[in-house]
Amino acid sequence: MTSQRANPYPFLLLGAGGLAMLAAIVVRTQTFAAHPDVLAWAFTCDLTISLPLLWWLFAVRPGRAGTVTLIPIFVIGVAVASRIMPVAQHAFVDQLRYIAAPLDLVTIALIARRVARIRHIDGSGDPIDRIERACTELFGARVGRIVAFEISILYYALFGWRKRAPLGFTVHQRNGWATLVGVLVFLIGVESVAAHLVVQLWSVKAAWIVTTLDIYSLLWLLGDYQALRLRPTRIDGDTLVLNYGLRWHAAIPLAAVIAIEPVRNEAGWKRRGVLKVAMLDEPRLLIRFATPQTVHGLAGLTRTIDAVAMLADDDAGFAEALRAATPASCPAATS
Repeated sequence: MTSQRANPYPFLLLGAGGLAMLAAIVVRTQTFAAHPDVLAWAFTCDLTISLPLLWWLFAVRPGRAGTVTLIPIFVIGVAVASRIMPVAQHAFVDQLRYIAAPLDLVTIALIARRVARIRHIDGSGDPIDRIERACTELFGARVGRIVAFEISILYYALFGWRKRAPLGFTVHQRNGWATLVGVLVFLIGVESVAAHLVVQLWSVKAAWIVTTLDIYSLLWLLGDYQALRLRPTRIDGDTLVLNYGLRWHAAIPLAAVIAIEPVRNEAGWKRRGVLKVAMLDEPRLLIRFATPQTVHGLAGLTRTIDAVAMLADDDAGFAEALRAATPASCPAATS
């Protein structure tokens, strides 16, 4: 009997969080006040050098993650150390910043180069697939999907506005999602300015942290909306390419479809194994599969489903197109 190795990621994340918390507590003690330079150097070294070394030993060396993943681990460690250590003890971490800044640019350049190479090979495909492939090649599957999600949000938020929506079936128009996003963007913008002015009365650093989080929320809303617009569900040959913005996506063989039917009651779709693809209203169409299908979600999440409950903007057109594409050997496909 072969024994499976324990997954190192939870232990590494728990250790990193525990170390950062310990450092934040110690810097406020009399012990730190008595030996500030030595303890600041020790904690900074642990956060920026020891953690990447442990990541290399337990993740990179066994092949669970790519070597380039050491870059974000180091950069995050420098950022955390600069936040925790008092300004008077920033000499070491300030020197490390001169290394971290160009490494950020190196990481971005590596990702952009991989995406361009994949685009040159594959031609016109889904940009998110290209970004995910590039990040997976560089960082490994688990970390790569998380990095790809963050880049995808920025890509759609910043560069999606001039792109024309491709043919397919969307789910965001009939419920006025664009109007709702516009209202939320306005409210977050007003709240962000007010919160910044209030919080900076106590701490300028905290005020900018709050503002940064608000900016990220705005980018997430805009990126999510553009992804809903530019990534419709479509039928590609013998495959149902299911897209729910950046939230869920899957390539499902049409041969797996055994029923296409209207939703008759909540019990038909409010159960485990059914993926809801509807923004605000109740779904109207239930698509059932002969075998379980895997859908991929935010930041590398996966889920196994046996049906999709959907409310498309043109639900009648989607049902008709799906029935027309479903193999004739599927007797259970009904209206």
